[in-house]
Amino acid sequence: MELKEIIKTIALFDSLTDTQIDSMKAYTETISLKQGEKLFQVGQEAKNIYLLLEGKVSIQVQLSSRPENMSIVVLQKRGQLVGWSGLIEGSHYTATGNCLEDCQLLKIDGQQFLATLRQNPETGFTVMYEIAAVISQRLRNLQSVVLKTI
Repeated sequence: MELKEIIKTIALFDSLTDTQIDSMKAYTETISLKQGEKLFQVGQEAKNIYLLLEGKVSIQVQLSSRPENMSIVVLQKRGQLVGWSGLIEGSHYTATGNCLEDCQLLKIDGQQFLATLRQNPETGFTVMYEIAAVISQRLRNLQSVVLKTI
């Protein structure tokens, strides 16, 4: 499937115009990772966001009260956002993304994606609102994990 068609299958991008999707092709690619590979690690500079196409990714954090990493969410649905820290300039990933099975993802340059959204504030608001909802849910998951360890 052509990259433009793949992008169009992602619900997060429903409000984007064909022109905006065409501009995304310059800074978006599909990547494949094998089971056990890390997509990103805590502390790594966050330049990209990812959207799951196939597979399963565990988002894990290290709690100071435990020696092992704790999974806060397992992503396995097409179109789920992974690595949203890449949208914040100068940011670093705050969790580790581990592939629990072979994965295919869209890799998107976070700053170039923001530039596309800034060109049309109405569309940008809609997309960023959806991303904020994802972040909110992930923070609730993290809070639940932390409370279970206390």
